Amino acid sequence: MTIKTTYDINSLCENLVTLSKKEGLLFSKNIMFFVVYMKSKPIAFFGLKIMENSAIIKCDYVIKSERGNKLLQKMIIFRLNWLRIYKPKIKKVTANTTQMATNSHLKSGAKIIKKYNNNITKVQYEIL
Repeated sequence: MTIKTTYDINSLCENLVTLSKKEGLLFSKNIMFFVVYMKSKPIAFFGLKIMENSAIIKCDYVIKSERGNKLLQKMIIFRLNWLRIYKPKIKKVTANTTQMATNSHLKSGAKIIKKYNNNITKVQYEIL
């Protein structure tokens, strides 16, 4: 498995972006993406929106054939470790999670901050 970074997600995995949008994933600007490759084929991507003193976990997508093998949790931990190394000033990381993703975030050390009526849960990590 290899991981590449980009701000232009379509240039690396346009097909995955199309699939993710069909499943309801929303994209915003200024997100740094990490694309996961298995045997030179993209199988997942995940993003970070980085501000001066905080970051937001955004845009997690794994192809259906690779779901259920804890890849999401590995992607979360990868981002937290990346921030510790490359952005040590950032100590607070948040994410708005779906019901399906919330458990992976909790297992990775997040704490629930708020539950919204639309089944979205806001979680927060404090990385030291």
